[in-house]
Amino acid sequence: MKIKKNKVIPIYPISEWEIVEEEFRVEHNFRNETIFSLGNGYLGMRGNFEEGYCGPEGTSLEGTYINGFYETADLKYPEIAYGYPEKSQTMLNITNGKTIKLYLEDEEFNMFSGEVIKYRRTLDLRHGVLKRSLIWRSPAGREVRLNITRLVSLSKKHVAAICYEITPLNFEGEIRIYSALNGDVQNLQAEKDPRVGSHLKGRVLDIIDKKINEEGGAFLQRTKNTGFLLACAMSNQLEYPAFSVSTFSEELLIGTNFTFPAKKGETIKFYKYLAYLTCKKNGDHLSGKAEKVVVDAYKAGWSQLFQEQKALMAEFWEHADIEVKGDQVVQQGLRFNAFHLLQSVGRDGQTNIAAKGLTGEGYEGHYFWDTEIYISPFFNFNNPGISKKLLTYRYNTLDYARKRAIEIGFQRGALFPWRTIGGEECSTFFPAGTAQYHINADIVYAIKKYIEVTEDQEFLIEGGSEILFETARLWMELGAFIARKDNRFCINVVTGPDEYTALVDNNFYTNMMARENLYFAYQTAVWMKENSPESFKQLSKKIGLEDEELALWEKAANHMYIPYDRQLGIFPQDDTFLDKPIWDLEKTPADKFPLLLHYHPLLIYGSQVCKQPDVVLALFLLSQKFTARQKKRNYDYYEKITTHDSSLSPSIFSIVASEIGYTEKAYDYFLSTVRLDLDDYNGNTKDGIHTACMGGSWLCVVYGFAGMRVYDDILSFSPYLPAQWEEYSFKITYRGRLIRVTVNKAGASYQLLEGDALTIYHHKKKMHLP
Repeated sequence: MKIKKNKVIPIYPISEWEIVEEEFRVEHNFRNETIFSLGNGYLGMRGNFEEGYCGPEGTSLEGTYINGFYETADLKYPEIAYGYPEKSQTMLNITNGKTIKLYLEDEEFNMFSGEVIKYRRTLDLRHGVLKRSLIWRSPAGREVRLNITRLVSLSKKHVAAICYEITPLNFEGEIRIYSALNGDVQNLQAEKDPRVGSHLKGRVLDIIDKKINEEGGAFLQRTKNTGFLLACAMSNQLEYPAFSVSTFSEELLIGTNFTFPAKKGETIKFYKYLAYLTCKKNGDHLSGKAEKVVVDAYKAGWSQLFQEQKALMAEFWEHADIEVKGDQVVQQGLRFNAFHLLQSVGRDGQTNIAAKGLTGEGYEGHYFWDTEIYISPFFNFNNPGISKKLLTYRYNTLDYARKRAIEIGFQRGALFPWRTIGGEECSTFFPAGTAQYHINADIVYAIKKYIEVTEDQEFLIEGGSEILFETARLWMELGAFIARKDNRFCINVVTGPDEYTALVDNNFYTNMMARENLYFAYQTAVWMKENSPESFKQLSKKIGLEDEELALWEKAANHMYIPYDRQLGIFPQDDTFLDKPIWDLEKTPADKFPLLLHYHPLLIYGSQVCKQPDVVLALFLLSQKFTARQKKRNYDYYEKITTHDSSLSPSIFSIVASEIGYTEKAYDYFLSTVRLDLDDYNGNTKDGIHTACMGGSWLCVVYGFAGMRVYDDILSFSPYLPAQWEEYSFKITYRGRLIRVTVNKAGASYQLLEGDALTIYHHKKKMHLP
């Protein structure tokens, strides 16, 4: 189904480096809390107001999250079978430290009382801060100007800070600032939409210790089931010559009041520093550690934290920015997306990047294959150190993957979870979860691409190879040489990326990617034997690897069954896909999309209809394996039956459209990707951003419009300029080099900014960069 063109009517004013809200509207608040979120890959804060929110129910979600900090709950099944996951994992909504209430005499400031005379909220993409400026008139007529700036520190991952400036405009009198930590928080409950809400009920963080004094305060909390510890500490600073201080402590709330006589026209500055620390095992002195972190932040001061933030953001943009001339709407979208990818990604080797980042509770904070296929490429070429940490996370959860393979009934190998936080499988619907074995090959594909870009053979030896070998073993357990298929290696009862077709035999994408997995594992084993024999010997001993296995991996890869239909000249999505009736998407009412919310899975599974690219995704990821004619025929066939009900879909169709010369379609699909969250195309931005789609927008430009590919140690480009643009440029990091690519109406140019000379290919012609 050709995607409907999104006539871009921006929700927010167009600005290349800012997202601005010029008027507070209750009906937009839930969405805006997501859009104006801040994070640093460890700590995330939704764009909630410091003073709290007293609007209608269902128009706000107070949220603060820590990547990888979760609670479990028993999964309940009406009917259970062997090997079903037993526990859910949910990223927790944790202690709210943002709270700052303001009182003018006895009148409390909030957005729902008095009158907001001026208002502007700005997400500053260049500098990584959130700003809110307003003038408020109280019911009694007192007017005050507020300038509030918030940051979640990129330099100090446990720290967040708020600068709160108050200027009385037409009165003098007593002002009180109330700063608190609020432990009365909980997660959203699960709804009928399987993409929203959690299995948790009520508050699951118990307060086991608390402390409050005039300098600040701290909570120490523990989850009920996992026993994880969280310490949250605050420190307050009021720049004013004379004030009184009082503290308060309730069961779930601690805080400090600052009271002082304010003068008309005089600006008062108040700073709040926060520290969040977690521990999954030994939590000795965690609260004290959090207090030390927050005191250090206090001593550093707001100015230093802000300068550090600016410096790190400048470094990020120096490498990651895509500059577009001629379309500020797109420019804003690309920068917004890159900014949120930076904010969301774990970079400690213990965490990953959730489908919704750290901005909301959709998908319970789980990690998916999105990371490896849609997001890792962005970091491979902009900050490969982060890509390495994402792969390290997979290595650190390899034991869980091995355990899962045994749970399923396999004798050996590793099966990575479809959705997880801690490493265990959390998917309750196995046809569209555990059956997506391609997650193994996706992870291996990401390892291979990381190695191609970085030449980091050390990672391959020390961690990557073990993943390769254990996933190769899984394919040998899962598949078999089938006599009726001419002794080809077949992989049956699987689900590919398209979740509208499940539990099929010989899914094209799965078989193609499994073949790559097996080849790479075999080639790596041979390479290690020659280049790092001692490491190979130790690893073989650790996992009991025999030489006979290597030969079987090569044989299975060489004899992999790849379905092909000669009559249509296309690759069937699986063995029986083309034998099903085609779903008439043109006659399907618009209000019946996405199909998964309006039709039983059996009805969907019995039709030729795709939620997202499956064969088409393989055409992109393994582009070198297909001819231009094959790409066009398959694209034409599958586009007609794809609903794009997944936000993962348009970017891949855009990239392949670029490659086969469908430039208008490529741009239409790109537009459906680049501002998906910013303009809330799917109406669900309130539940959190779509990190994979954001990564996809970068892919559309770099892999699509610029035609970048890396195969067999060759970096190549086949760029073109979209008709709507005057010029675009970007930088990539490749094997220790920094390269700028610029495409405009005069053609394309390549500039080597750092590193040794390099040979690249431009439209298949060799080009030397001195």
